[in-house]
Amino acid sequence: MPNFTEWKARIRRQAKPHSKFQLHDVYSATPLTPNTTRVIRLLPQREPTTTQIKCELFTYNLSGKQSGERHLYEAVSYVWGTGPRCHSITLNNCAFPVTENLHAALWHLRDRQLERVLWVDAVCINQNDNKEKERQIPLMRTIYAQAGRVIVWLGLPLNGHGDQALGSIRQAGGEGLTAMEDDYTSVMVLLRRDWFRRMWILQEVGVARSVVVMCGSVQIDGHAFCQGLAGMDHLLPVDLHPIIHPVVQLIRGAPYRPKYQLDSRGVFSMGELLDMYRSCRATLQHDKIYALLGLSLDGLDAPALQPNYSLPWHEVFQRATAHIFGASCTVKTWPESHTAVITGKCLFLGQITSIDQDNNHGDGQVHVWVHCTTAAQSLGYGEHGWDCAFPPFSESVREGDIVCHLQGAARPSIVRLCQDHFTVIKTSAPSAPPGEPDRQSNPSEDHLSNIALTFTIPPGSSNNSYYDEAEQSTELLTITPSYHEDPSTETKRLYDTAALLEDRFVRSLHYNGNLSPALQHLISQCSPKVPISEQLLQSVVSCPTGEPVQIMQLLFQKRGDKLPITESIVRAAAANSRLGYPILQLLFQKRGESLPVSEQVVVAAAGNTDKGCQIMSLLFEQRGRGLVISEEAVVAAAGNYWSGHQILRLFFEQRGDNLPISERVVETGAGNTRCGYETVKVLLQQRKSLQISDGVVTEAAGNPRHGHDIMRFLFARDEDLAISENVVKAAAGNGENGYEIMLLLLEKRGKRLPISDEVVKAAQANSLYGHDIMQLLASAQSA
Repeated sequence: MPNFTEWKARIRRQAKPHSKFQLHDVYSATPLTPNTTRVIRLLPQREPTTTQIKCELFTYNLSGKQSGERHLYEAVSYVWGTGPRCHSITLNNCAFPVTENLHAALWHLRDRQLERVLWVDAVCINQNDNKEKERQIPLMRTIYAQAGRVIVWLGLPLNGHGDQALGSIRQAGGEGLTAMEDDYTSVMVLLRRDWFRRMWILQEVGVARSVVVMCGSVQIDGHAFCQGLAGMDHLLPVDLHPIIHPVVQLIRGAPYRPKYQLDSRGVFSMGELLDMYRSCRATLQHDKIYALLGLSLDGLDAPALQPNYSLPWHEVFQRATAHIFGASCTVKTWPESHTAVITGKCLFLGQITSIDQDNNHGDGQVHVWVHCTTAAQSLGYGEHGWDCAFPPFSESVREGDIVCHLQGAARPSIVRLCQDHFTVIKTSAPSAPPGEPDRQSNPSEDHLSNIALTFTIPPGSSNNSYYDEAEQSTELLTITPSYHEDPSTETKRLYDTAALLEDRFVRSLHYNGNLSPALQHLISQCSPKVPISEQLLQSVVSCPTGEPVQIMQLLFQKRGDKLPITESIVRAAAANSRLGYPILQLLFQKRGESLPVSEQVVVAAAGNTDKGCQIMSLLFEQRGRGLVISEEAVVAAAGNYWSGHQILRLFFEQRGDNLPISERVVETGAGNTRCGYETVKVLLQQRKSLQISDGVVTEAAGNPRHGHDIMRFLFARDEDLAISENVVKAAAGNGENGYEIMLLLLEKRGKRLPISDEVVKAAQANSLYGHDIMQLLASAQSA
């Protein structure tokens, strides 16, 4: 018997050109009625010298057996190939053209003695008749599900890669990786064959109940094929994971599928299937949709999904996209583009802030944490967020992706910010935390945001993922030049995007203040057209922990001079008790003389309990004599319980006699519970002529921590210090050192101390030292 190469050359010499008339006769002789298809009888090669492949085509009734019963024909799953139909078989005594790959498959499938009944799409369906194709596509699920078995033909061995690799995979399933170490390269080459990337194979093995895999003359059971690949999964290159995993999962499930019932449906929606498989290849772009119908839960009763090859692809794309995302949105497509634009209103539910890629949950899924928005929280989506799980082979979600629910859509989607719009990463995502039912959100208009999404189904022959990394830095009109948008509509949705950013920053910074990958993505991928709100910047510069400086650096890097640094933002930075100093350093570095430093900024800095002295030094360094030091600023410094005395010394150094020191300033200092003594000393030492008012003495007498020290200092400065009833009352009510202050007052004033009923009441109300103070007062009155 000649080998395949010799035999192929002989066939090419003998092949005769076919005629369309002959093909028409073949198909017209086997007409199709509802629920029927055609199959071929592959005749045996009884004579070693017989080279021509001979087949007989006949009509087959798919409902001819009891429901669920397996049929005796075998269905072939293979790749057509890109070359012409340069080979010929004999079909019902007519020359019938086939591709080289199909010719090789039939040659290897042909038995020496027995006929084989096969279903092969290129032969059993008239590929020149679109109407017939549209009628047969709905039967594809039935054809492959009822087949006695599905034969996966991977092609001929090439340069030693193929049949040997398939044998090694079979051995690896039983003997471990050592069985295939020498053939690792061959296995990798085999797994990169076109069959694994073909769209139609998903349905073909996804409904099969028995699968065998062939390459050349080597054939192994589908389960053994999966077992072998499972043992070497960790050795697979990363780029093969999203290609091989879904196929292996479908083949592995074949023996466990229940008996097929006519009119049964799949378990995934069309959106979910496209999430998993839209990067697979198809000769016709239409088949990116039609090839998934047999796996789809939506079923063929959805008008938008009815096969129709007479429609141009962009119309098929538009209908399918509108079906997935609901009638409330608007979908636009164009002949020259593989990207649809979806516009409408949505509820932003949250942002993905962490991803568990290590299967710590033990279920083989990729788990992500969704940190909910304020709107989602108000609608009952949880206090903080929820966990979502996805198949490991679907396009990877990333930290920073957004979960949104389009108005009218059945399920939320996962989208990614791309400059001035969002792109769809997953059409369907779980819509509620675990343990809670999925909800159809009915938010008010106040919760809804205007949104523009791009949804891409890549060209059928493309090797690329549907998410193009280059699009991250591309605005909407660059991706879809034919798209036109009313300026007012664009403005609304850009402001709604800005509101989302603001919400994410405020909630995330409140949580830990770090520049997480999620926040970093929002900053990096946000178009300059999306306004950065004042509240967002205030939330950053006022954040006391984490990395607000790094966040501001990234914002300056992305927005430069267009970043709106207002007086209120500078004021918020000056009031930041932990990180205000480095933030203001950055603001001066970026804005210099144009940075708005107002009187209120100085007030905020003077009141900063932790970094106030450093910040005031920076302000004097940057603004010098032009810095306005108002009475309000001095009051704020005097009341600064941690570093008020240090800030006041700096004020006196810089302004001297021009510093406005009022009675209110001294009163505030005398009441300072942390550093009141040092503050009063600084004020009275710098202004020796300052008169001490009754209000100052009253504040000192009531100071729970430093009142005794302040009062001694005041008496040392003026022995004739006026002691009013208000002063004695404040001392009597002082819960920490009122007893010592009362002793001092009695020492200095004796019987002249004004002890009224109000003073007695204050002493009686003093829970800590009231009894002792009452005894002092009684002794003073009886003396």
